[in-house]
Amino acid sequence: MQTAALIVAAGMSFRMGDFKPMLSIGSISIAQRVVATFQQAGIRRIVMVTGFNAVTLERHLSGSGVIFLRNEAYETTQMFDSVKIGLAYLRGKCDAVLFTPVDIPLFTAATVRSLLASNAELACPVCDGHTGHPIVIHADLFDPILLDGGEGGLKGAVERCGTRMRQIPVKDPGTLHDADTPADFSALVDYHNSQLARPVVSVSLYKEKPFLTRKLPCS
Repeated sequence: MQTAALIVAAGMSFRMGDFKPMLSIGSISIAQRVVATFQQAGIRRIVMVTGFNAVTLERHLSGSGVIFLRNEAYETTQMFDSVKIGLAYLRGKCDAVLFTPVDIPLFTAATVRSLLASNAELACPVCDGHTGHPIVIHADLFDPILLDGGEGGLKGAVERCGTRMRQIPVKDPGTLHDADTPADFSALVDYHNSQLARPVVSVSLYKEKPFLTRKLPCS
């Protein structure tokens, strides 16, 4: 089997005041960026749980290879309910899942590869002392999470699943930036633009050639 990715994108974006998954950062949308990063890291089975504006989002990502599931009760349920829909579908189809909400779009493929290389049953990236996303959840933990009562959401279920969360150090502030509010989104765009504008210095060393290539005649 293989590692899958689970992206939840069912929420109504109340605090943002706009439909977060389709807001653009650079030349592509938030949702496209998350999918592309997983694919760049070699993740081929990508599941997205949709709800609010589901048809619009699914059309937006058509042709991307994403498997769509619906949380039809998105108006009255929480993110953890969307997580359960995804885990229930993936049970028996993968060895582990990388989970993230759709509104954390700037983590890197290198971070995904570091999480996978850890071989941890339960792991999250940590940058500058703060934990972020995506989270690795081994398939053995799906059932305990699916059976959990949901107090405290996914965080609470993970804390009660019987396996300790392993923190994987990464130099990737993108694991921490979300887009809950317009101010958050503005900060995301600023961070994205700052990464594009980073100076790159290339230093090359060359073997010196002798300045004089022939003997001068004696006077």
